[in-house]
Amino acid sequence: MVAAGHPTLIALIIMRRFLTALALIAAASCTDSTLGPVQTVDGVWSGVDNGYSISLNMAQDASGAVGGEVSLANLTGFFEGTITGTFVHPNLHVKFNFPGIQEITYDGTMSTTEAKIFGKMNGAGINNAEVDVRKK
Repeated sequence: MVAAGHPTLIALIIMRRFLTALALIAAASCTDSTLGPVQTVDGVWSGVDNGYSISLNMAQDASGAVGGEVSLANLTGFFEGTITGTFVHPNLHVKFNFPGIQEITYDGTMSTTEAKIFGKMNGAGINNAEVDVRKK
């Protein structure tokens, strides 16, 4: 039994997820300055676009194989998973794997004028959602 005026455990979990997603969106929307063009996807990239906030921490080897971690937030929640794929300049093709969720693909093209990837996500109910990311 819950005393009047005290939130339930479910309400606390929902609020925590909402605040985490809000923090991710706020952090991703802060930009210091535009970085010049880059040739690899190594490092942290983030963006907020079309209702999605995304953060990618990627490492690329000499063959173009890419791995790393992804955080994705939208109105339905906050998700953390892994990244696998390839980058052959200027094209990035990666898959996001989240526990219990269908795989999401992210296909992008590296900008020639700044450290930015113009990309689209597909899968798990997402259809060609444009989400561009910038290197941090």
